[in-house]
Amino acid sequence: MPGRDPQERGRTTTPLELLYDLTYVVAFAAASDQLAEQLGRGDIWPALGAFAFAVWAVSWAWLNFTWFASAYGNDDVLFRLATIVQMIGVIVLIYGLPVSFESAAHGESPNNLLLVIGYIVMRVPLIALWLRAAVEDPPHRRNAISYVVIISVVQVGWFVTAIAGLPVVVTVVSLVVLAMAEMIGPVVAAERYGYAPWNAGHIAERFALLTLITIGEVIAGTTAAVGVLTQVQGWSVEAVLIAASGLVIAASVWWSYFLVPSRLVLEKRPERTFGWRYAHLPLFGSIAAIGAGLHLATIALEHGGVSLLGIALALAVPLATTVALIFLIWSVLMRSFDLTHLPLLLATLAPLAAALAVGAGTQPHQALDLEAPGALTALSAVIGLVALGAVVEVVGHETVGFGHTLRAWRQTRAGALKRSGPLHGRGDRI
Repeated sequence: MPGRDPQERGRTTTPLELLYDLTYVVAFAAASDQLAEQLGRGDIWPALGAFAFAVWAVSWAWLNFTWFASAYGNDDVLFRLATIVQMIGVIVLIYGLPVSFESAAHGESPNNLLLVIGYIVMRVPLIALWLRAAVEDPPHRRNAISYVVIISVVQVGWFVTAIAGLPVVVTVVSLVVLAMAEMIGPVVAAERYGYAPWNAGHIAERFALLTLITIGEVIAGTTAAVGVLTQVQGWSVEAVLIAASGLVIAASVWWSYFLVPSRLVLEKRPERTFGWRYAHLPLFGSIAAIGAGLHLATIALEHGGVSLLGIALALAVPLATTVALIFLIWSVLMRSFDLTHLPLLLATLAPLAAALAVGAGTQPHQALDLEAPGALTALSAVIGLVALGAVVEVVGHETVGFGHTLRAWRQTRAGALKRSGPLHGRGDRI
């Protein structure tokens, strides 16, 4: 395990990495379903807190594996076995999610022993892999040891918060501190001890693939909602509109994300990877939350108890957040701020505001009743307007934002040509 070539062009995701990602399909689906169920019960803020905690834990563990695999993924027997053990940890963590959401709904900490055990199982094999890298890649030994120390110390902290029985406020504050330590520690250590030989193009592809996984939750939510609707009332114009709108939302999020030339830029300016990767952590959650909004529509159709305004909020807010985060990722990547995106953002928000207006004007304090005149039409209008907002973002970016992306890319490429020396050769620093 001597380390991969950070300058390798055309580096692609391996079948082992794709296998590892399959567990995250289930993890995001479980978190999305739990969020929808809790929202359906009216436990809004506890559900959002537990969802944020779950998505962060899942995304951060994935990010750390991806970071190591980009630098040292040699695909031998030991690396494969360590990866499979980490997959087991993901599954254990998933079993802890229902407990986490229920605890939050009762005013308790979302942290629990089963969830923490799953998280530790995901992280301990990574500690072993970093130790192996420290032995077999002497030029990057100090960097590898710094990861070992940071991960080990924080895992002890996670375990203590799960068993100490501290007051809820103290536990939540401790969780935030531990999460910040997990994120800030590696950056500080890398600045001091140098960077592992990760490959920026490979990192960009891996993050793009996880984004696709989370977009899959939007398609799953659409399929579930339309499936319940057709079972109750059969196929109708409204059912077709909802199905089409859900797919349009998924396609538009995909289109918007991949308008950002991440791989192209990061291969030229890999020092921008750190800020770019952290901007993805809330993005994974916001996209999965769109799927939760569609799952909430399924709950409303199947069991009732959810207002149309609640469904509108559960769809419009995460979509607006997703659009804003894609713009943030673009800005961090390009090191630029385009004021022309602000009118585009407002234009995107207009249909979302209209969706909220429809929800507020259709018995906002009563549960959605499909038997009520115009209820199904109003539901399809809400989902259709949210889809329209997503389309406006795509069209606006293609017609207005693309030109600025080209200009920013030319400036980035010109700046890269002026840089001297490699980014992170053996022991080099940015």
